[in-house]
Amino acid sequence: MFGKIREARFQEGRQDRDRGILPRKKNSDYLEGYLKDRPSGLDTVMQYFPTVEDYMRWKINHIKSSF
Repeated sequence: MFGKIREARFQEGRQDRDRGILPRKKNSDYLEGYLKDRPSGLDTVMQYFPTVEDYMRWKINHIKSSF
């Protein structure tokens, strides 16, 4: 019984994310569904660098090594 409730909340979170709706609940199962497999942005990459300059240095070197 509780597994079905958890799964329903998880799916509701995923559906809201896919629709572009901001999170509407604080339930952990809902939020897990909302956040799971969400595309990461620049914030995810930037958290590993102490300064923006360090990130830019890494980014420029990464671009050069890609060619």
